Amino acid sequence: ADIPLVRNGITAIDDETDDQFLFYVTSRIPTIHDIYFKFTLVTDEGVKHISNINNLLELTLREHRRITNKSIPYLNKLIDLEYLDILKTEIHLEDLPGLFNLQKLKELYVSSENTEIEYILGHVVKMKEILPNCILYINYESYE
Repeated sequence: ADIPLVRNGITAIDDETDDQFLFYVTSRIPTIHDIYFKFTLVTDEGVKHISNINNLLELTLREHRRITNKSIPYLNKLIDLEYLDILKTEIHLEDLPGLFNLQKLKELYVSSENTEIEYILGHVVKMKEILPNCILYINYESYE
């Protein structure tokens, strides 16, 4: 299979990229800096494979309903991450404290089903204690 490498990254949008592909790639390419996936077939199992990558700086997993909070421990292993987009996955605002190892994170995009401002701000305050250098984007709104 051809691996679509962009710079030092992989991009897949609205295609058949799946967990098996990620296993294949991550077992052969130890260092990848940038992964951009939107509307692919990747699940929690694929995130587990991603967690074996060294020096991953940017990870986008937008629009993946089969990525859940079971992926939090795998994401938490990606200690070099500076950018994480998990919008429209089944990882929600409540799950974010599990990302405590990602101290280099500068931007984090996530969805919240509860849109009450007090609720959101409560979680923003909690995350600021855990990841003080990170700007949180919740349902496309930024919270610094």
